[in-house]
Amino acid sequence: MSSFDPATVRQAVAEFTPRRPQKFQELSPAREVIVELRQKRASYRAIAELLTQHCLPISKTAVAAFCHEVLGEIVRPKRRPNRKRPPAPAPNNGNGHAPLPSSEPPSVDTDTANDTNGAETLASRTRGPRIAQVRMLNPKLT
Repeated sequence: MSSFDPATVRQAVAEFTPRRPQKFQELSPAREVIVELRQKRASYRAIAELLTQHCLPISKTAVAAFCHEVLGEIVRPKRRPNRKRPPAPAPNNGNGHAPLPSSEPPSVDTDTANDTNGAETLASRTRGPRIAQVRMLNPKLT
């Protein structure tokens, strides 16, 4: 085993290069071009296509990340429309007031309010698929 030599270690440190290239290393020469294109309101896709045509293959996602991290552009949050649900109608007990909640489950008779044709009314329907009631179907005559 050889002894520790600080001179050889310093030489190794001076020649050391990281294994992974620096982030956005390929885009740093094109920084001024990207800044100018962004000032002209060019999209990330248009910038990526232009750079790809001029021997710098890059994706629009990489251009967007470069603009956000290096150039300090503001990241706009994705806007999703709010899904509006209609409010659940409160069951009416006939006197104009909704019944008070109780600890016991409702009886089977109050779960579905049927009109004269036997169909459920809108107020008593629950969410989910509408399943046909077989007992209400007319039997096929053969």
